[in-house]
This record gives sequence, structure tokens and C-alpha cells, in this order.
Amino acid sequence: MKTIDADGHVIETPRTWTFLREHERAFCPQIYARDRRDGAGDGARAQEDYWVVGGKLVTKNNVGKDVPAEARDMEDIRRRLEHMDQIGIDVQVLYPTIFLRPVTVDPDVEFALARAYNRWLADIWSKSDNRLRWAAVPPLLSLIDPGKVRAELEYCKEHGACAIFMRGLECDRLINDRYFFPLYEIAQELDLAVTLHAGVGSATYHDCLPRTAALMIFKFPVLGAFNAILEDELPARFPGVRWAFVEASAQWVPYLLGEVRLRLARRGRRGADNILGPANYYITTQKTDDLNWLLREIGDDNLIIGTDYGHRDSATEVEALKRLAEDGSYPAESVRKILQDNPSKLFAIS
Repeated sequence: MKTIDADGHVIETPRTWTFLREHERAFCPQIYARDRRDGAGDGARAQEDYWVVGGKLVTKNNVGKDVPAEARDMEDIRRRLEHMDQIGIDVQVLYPTIFLRPVTVDPDVEFALARAYNRWLADIWSKSDNRLRWAAVPPLLSLIDPGKVRAELEYCKEHGACAIFMRGLECDRLINDRYFFPLYEIAQELDLAVTLHAGVGSATYHDCLPRTAALMIFKFPVLGAFNAILEDELPARFPGVRWAFVEASAQWVPYLLGEVRLRLARRGRRGADNILGPANYYITTQKTDDLNWLLREIGDDNLIIGTDYGHRDSATEVEALKRLAEDGSYPAESVRKILQDNPSKLFAIS
């Protein structure tokens, strides 16, 4: 059994977009750097970098400085694997950075960028001895043609993908919207987990809030998706789908389970005593959680852990797996499940 980091990241670089096809070159994101005051009040300035996609600025500054730059940016995949060895990670599941925010509302642009990103990750996986697995970026604006999306995800599955990347809001829709049902059918058939990662895919929601509202912009949509899927009983409709809720901690889970039961009861439905198991739900815990309390409240069958490798934000803990393995404050069986058994089931990694 392998230790699995359920939340690592790649930082996109100009090489990512070399996988665009010739007729898609016009969609290639460009880097724009501008000076900004650093807030110290002494007139000093710092540089802030953006991707420019179709005239829209998409920040690219969530870059961790506590990992080797060549490993973070995938310039040296061997170095990434060596660093994983040092911090107790056998397999890392990779998520994007640019797509944590809404990038475009043009289906052709989204498809081109998703396709290029997916082929970049496939290339990374091919050089990693199967240790760098990844969540495919689906071209959700193209779901009007499920066959087109299926073909893209079939390629991803064949080239190391073990999950489908989604955010708590997508295409200005809640995650339980019928628009996404064809995607969930595809996920079942291809045996790919559906991962609801911190972030937002709704420009309407993202752009109406100030940048200082990061908790509401990036974390709360994950909690809303957790509730919406259970309240609409999607696990019963798609019993083969495994759902993950990534990079939003887990201490809120008991509260939301109570809310789900109340809301189901108001509709004359009774939720199962153990909702998480039948729902195929998995949630990333992090250092800020009171893990022993959480284990008493929800058990140890549905928790996983991630490092947020490559980023620098509230969820980042590069040595999270090593810390959990060596802490000694938690039941050994629970630690094994969080590090190995549960993510192995979620991502179908043996």
C-alpha cells in the first residue's frame, strides 16, 4: 500500500501551452507582469504576475517558495520525485492552478486550454514511474456534446488521470444541476473520482466579491457542493461515483451532515445513519482540524490528506503526510487509512 498525497499542484508555465494545436495558438495565455505597492508604506514595489486569457487577467501568484522551484514547476520531474521521497509521499495526485478561478466563458477557448493542460499532465505522468497521478480538467462548457467530453476524459484515463477536477460552482451552476449529469455518467463508466477542489468556476460569483473574501470565494463553494449532492441524493442516482472534497479542511463535516438530515426530513426523506459511507464521500483533513475529535464524530473511513504542494496559502503543509505518520497522537489504524487505504479507494490506486 502506498502513501498518497491527495492534493498536490502543478504551476502552469509557458511549456503547458505548447500542447495547443496549431489552430488554437490564438488562445495561448500570455504572461503579464505589473508592479504593485507591497503595502509597507515605504514606496517599495513588488511584481504581480498574471495570465492573460482573452483579455482577462487571471492571477498566477499562488506560488510556494518552500519547495524546490524546478520540482514545483515540473522543470525537473526527477527532482519532484526525490523531494516526495524526502517528505514521505509515494504517489501525488496533481491539480491545476490556473483553473482554480474562472478563466473563460468561450467553449472553444476552454476546450483548447483544457486539452493542452491535460496533455501536459499526461506527459508529466509518463515520466514519473506512475507516481504523479492527476485530476483531468473537463471542458465543461462543451457538455452540450457529451461525446466530445467523453473522448477527452478517455484520453486522460489512459494517460494517468485518476480523477476529474471540478470546483464547487461550475458554469454559473450549482454542482447538482442536471447539466452535469452526463459528466457523472462518464465518471462512473471510466471509474474516475469526481473531486470538488477549493476554487470557483463561476465568473458571476467570483467577480462580485472582493479579493479579500478568499474564504467565501474558494472554500465555501466546496461546502455548498457537499450539501447539494447529498440533499439531491445524487449518490443514489450515480452509485458508482466517488466524490472528494479537497482543500477546505474537514472540521465542518459534522455540522453539514446535520444540515443535510434536517433538509431531507423537511422533504419527508430520512438520511442514512451513516451518510458518508453510502455516498462514497472523501474529505481532506488538514493541520488546523482537531483530528481526534473529528475521528470520534465521523470515523476514519472517509478522511484523506493533502499537502497543497506548490502553493502558499492557508491549506499548505508540505510535510503533512510525514507529520501525520510521525505524530503519534492518533490511532495507528486511522493514520494508515488516511494516508493509504482511503485515498487508494477514492482514486482506484493499488
